[in-house]
Amino acid sequence: MAIFKFRQIYLSIKEELGEEGVNKLFPEYSSLSDKMPQSEQAKLSKIITDRMDEMLDDDTAKRIRHKRCCNIPKNHEAEITRLKKEKKNTDEIVNEYSNFLKPGYIIKDKDSYIISFGLGKCVCGMFRKLNTYDIMSKTWCECCNAHVKKTFKLICDKDLESEIIEAVACGDKDCIFKIAVN
Repeated sequence: MAIFKFRQIYLSIKEELGEEGVNKLFPEYSSLSDKMPQSEQAKLSKIITDRMDEMLDDDTAKRIRHKRCCNIPKNHEAEITRLKKEKKNTDEIVNEYSNFLKPGYIIKDKDSYIISFGLGKCVCGMFRKLNTYDIMSKTWCECCNAHVKKTFKLICDKDLESEIIEAVACGDKDCIFKIAVN
């Protein structure tokens, strides 16, 4: 059985592009070991992401990376549920949730929210334990973007759009996202 993270990527690509497409984008999958050093996992992630950038349009790559994003941590979900019971409106919920995220923050910008993780390091399971790795394209970070979108969908109970403003894995100083609530 391949490493869980790669199985998720494989399944997402296969759902979007079929057997032939996944074999072109991720031919290494069939020979992956269930153990692989973290640095090698990061290198393979870059290879797959670079292929996606070369072979796919942006929308298709985003759909693939959004398919199996990380779940909302249970303590965050519990905090959001508590706030939704106690607060009168979305802005109050978001304001209190921002305090929960420290050192991260959320600020309102017209009809949008700007979310910062505030850590100055990548939180992705693929990179957080590494001191160095190759700079990734934003395509890789679309998974995290989908995670932020999932979190805000829980908070707002509305459709929304999300966009990556900065990402540490891409060479930026912070992970910052913009959520536009429709």
